[in-house]
Amino acid sequence: MKQVAIGRKNWLFIGSIPAGERAANLMTLVSSAVRNDLHVWSYVKGVLDALLSGCTNYHSLRPDVWATDHPDQIRTYRVDERRDKADRKQRQRAQRRAQRLAAQA
Repeated sequence: MKQVAIGRKNWLFIGSIPAGERAANLMTLVSSAVRNDLHVWSYVKGVLDALLSGCTNYHSLRPDVWATDHPDQIRTYRVDERRDKADRKQRQRAQRRAQRLAAQA
């Protein structure tokens, strides 16, 4: 959502309707790469190269499928960050529950 909020004023003067659609398509590619923990530059370059070479197998260009074909382009530190965040959240919840139970006793 931060990308959308930052881009609002920038996209106000994008030029034309087709230019806005192209920008939205590119932003969709970038956002899907980020959501799937892919190296963004490699994913976008790979997809654009495949499309320019005439590839019509669009299923293979999906980020989840592309990640299985290119495991070296997955940003593993993002997976670790997400797991650490979930663990931290779970510990904080457990601490709050313990504090509530101690206060009630």
